[in-house]
Amino acid sequence: MPTKILHLKFDDYLIEHGVVSDRNYSIVHDRMDRDVQYFGKFHRELGGYHREKGIRDWLRSWCHLAYQKTLTDYLRVALGHLVLDEMWSKYKYEDEYELIKSAYRSYAQKGFYWSFFKER
Repeated sequence: MPTKILHLKFDDYLIEHGVVSDRNYSIVHDRMDRDVQYFGKFHRELGGYHREKGIRDWLRSWCHLAYQKTLTDYLRVALGHLVLDEMWSKYKYEDEYELIKSAYRSYAQKGFYWSFFKER
């Protein structure tokens, strides 16, 4: 599993490419990895927050606390968290930068940079 520091570096990459605003997204990664203590290495399969629906349900609980743009950024970062986890678990990379670039390509191919959060 990638470290939180690596996830934050990927956030920086998303910021540099204009996908999300410049802010600290630690809260998103803390939520995404909360199930690690319960499910261990299977947290991605068993934890509800490692699917887009689970992420959106979590963000819906924040609607009264944050603006739509902030929640959209949180959604995009959480989706990036999923992609980085997936790429890290499936492939081997020479260094972190290659992993980040590959994860960004996958992120773009999935169209995640077009994802928006809307309250229902």
